[in-house]
Amino acid sequence: MKRRSFIALAGAASLGGLIFPSRSGAARSEPSIAALPTAKYAGAFVLWGDKGREFNLRKWEDDLNQPRSSALAVDYYGHDKWSDFEDYRWVPALWQRLNPNRNVSWSFPLTVKGTPLADVANGLHDREFAAAARAIADAQPRAIIRIGWEMNSIGTPWFAKGQEQDYIRAFRHVVGIFRRTSPHFKFDWCPNWGRQELPADSVYPGDDVVDYIGMDVYDFKWPGNAEERWRDRYLKADYGLEWQRDFAAAHGKKMSYPEWGVGQFGDNPYFVQQMHDWFVQNDASIAYAAYFNVDGDWPTQLDTNNFPNSAALFRKLFRRTDR
Repeated sequence: MKRRSFIALAGAASLGGLIFPSRSGAARSEPSIAALPTAKYAGAFVLWGDKGREFNLRKWEDDLNQPRSSALAVDYYGHDKWSDFEDYRWVPALWQRLNPNRNVSWSFPLTVKGTPLADVANGLHDREFAAAARAIADAQPRAIIRIGWEMNSIGTPWFAKGQEQDYIRAFRHVVGIFRRTSPHFKFDWCPNWGRQELPADSVYPGDDVVDYIGMDVYDFKWPGNAEERWRDRYLKADYGLEWQRDFAAAHGKKMSYPEWGVGQFGDNPYFVQQMHDWFVQNDASIAYAAYFNVDGDWPTQLDTNNFPNSAALFRKLFRRTDR
């Protein structure tokens, strides 16, 4: 959902030390701190800084007491124009050079603005996709490739409404290109939460080309109190969290959360607590989750003092404790 400051590489402010506020969270009841046994919930999209995202992700790991290289990196492949598919290859290479042990979940474009999905499905841009696939395979051969994410939201160049079958054909075609460069890639099909402008399941590309069924989830400024909003807009909404859980189970897939965060509604530790508890309840069925720790269309970054209660609770819930 977050549009799309993440491609701006130069000139981004450095994250600095990832120091969360020390005030305790303001959830309505005592936080439930169930054990999350691995670092799979410590993934993040972080600022570029002056050297690259790897350094800021290390700070994120350190603050959450996670082992080095255990947190999944989230990044976004360039998609302003077709030439980006080749020109952007230095970014996977930079991740690899700075830390060859870091795996990355790449949010990867299914087309660029002005090119219909039918052209992609029909192979007109195979050269560009193959160049990008090679660049990622050379750097992160076990990467997660989140192709054509948020296809049910009108803001994406690959918005699928009115071209549903072309989206499915294009997705399947691009997966084939990526698989020819690395057999170890995993593919994440990731709609935005809720009904949006298109029922997500109308463009499901098939079990044979999907490994994870993802969902991007942000705390929006809906009417009602925090509990009502969680129940009606996230948990039980059409194409909400329970739908994702049931849909993934029906297709034998694990769930993922490549983007989630507080922000538009304000400082809401209740949302952080509920997301944490959802992860705990469904741990065996979740592949990974990543917090969007960069301000995009609205603030979500936790270390700016904009959300002191949410930040403190996040750190309390997601920081690994030595046992």
